[in-house]
Amino acid sequence: MASRKILMESMAAVAAEIPDEFGPGPMEGLVLRFIKEHRACAVWEGKDPGELTCRGRNDEFRKRPPMVDDRVLDIVKRVGLEGLHRTPSREIDHNLITTFVERWRPETHTFHLPHGETTITLQDVEVLLGIPIDGEAMVGTTDLTWAAECRDMLGITTNNVVLKGQRIQIKRLLQKVDQGLPDDAAEVVVHQYARVHTMWLQMLRDLNNPPRYSWGSACLAWLYRELCRATDRGASQIGGALLLVQYWAWIRFPFLCPRMNLPPDDAFGPPFAPSPLSIKTVWVVSTKNSPSEICLVRYRQLLDSMHPNQVVWQPYEAELGHLPAFCVAGRDVWTARVPLVCFWLVEKHTPERVVRQFGMVQEIPPNVDTDDALHAIDLKGKINVN
Repeated sequence: MASRKILMESMAAVAAEIPDEFGPGPMEGLVLRFIKEHRACAVWEGKDPGELTCRGRNDEFRKRPPMVDDRVLDIVKRVGLEGLHRTPSREIDHNLITTFVERWRPETHTFHLPHGETTITLQDVEVLLGIPIDGEAMVGTTDLTWAAECRDMLGITTNNVVLKGQRIQIKRLLQKVDQGLPDDAAEVVVHQYARVHTMWLQMLRDLNNPPRYSWGSACLAWLYRELCRATDRGASQIGGALLLVQYWAWIRFPFLCPRMNLPPDDAFGPPFAPSPLSIKTVWVVSTKNSPSEICLVRYRQLLDSMHPNQVVWQPYEAELGHLPAFCVAGRDVWTARVPLVCFWLVEKHTPERVVRQFGMVQEIPPNVDTDDALHAIDLKGKINVN
């Protein structure tokens, strides 16, 4: 810790001596407007906010045996979430996530790196997680009686401890799952067993003939919003699909990925179920308890000094023909310039800024028009107002 403090102090001293024309921000503020509020600016000034805390429940689910009840799995497939069920879970590298948050620009929804912009697109969501990106928008009411929703759709009786706002304790959900399904379980009980988070329950009312929602667009909208919020120099945590960020970073920037063991020849063939491309990360060696785990400062150095040939712009080209259908079904909309919608969240998908990820030549992208007011909608106001 002492050496890290000395390093931070020396960085601050160096930054103070650098002329303004060599500052961290753009020469003109036409596109990147939120410079002073950004955590990267705080790092430049020697006021390093440190690593972000990554919210999530990966550990709880990672340590559990996989779901094997075919009755529940059939419903998961029907809803379109088989790929997500097959996505491996593992520990999150908080330092890696923090490093990329420092490179994220809320104005463009892209990571700004030494050799250009890059971002997580609908293609990445579908290929890595296997969830549908082409379908109905995820919209619905946020004004429901959540205790009644839990009772009717999950079969769980709640109180103020189990249910806080719209969130139900993961521990209580896992207890429900641990009870198992009896062989003669009625259909309504099976359906209760397959449902999850209270806000999403309304999307799962009809599990016999469910609508085809764009779960992937909702996932990406939520992630974009979390990334945007986390760039604030006062932010201390981040949520969203952080496994997606980690897998995306490992695949597109292999020099950031820990050592990967060589999988056996039959690792991905029968009898294993078809899985999204992220299944290959199960062979990445865990660094959670290793003293050589790369720290935040080291990650910054690696990105700062990276060479153009260290970016894999099209990592999926050789894999697309071998992936299950649910990983490529939406390829017609991978480059769509569309709003990403998840209830009250609306974020812009800007693939035109990263066309190298789709095998094209990148020209100067058009100006972005990110509506700042959208980020102010956080569901903390009065019902029917915010």
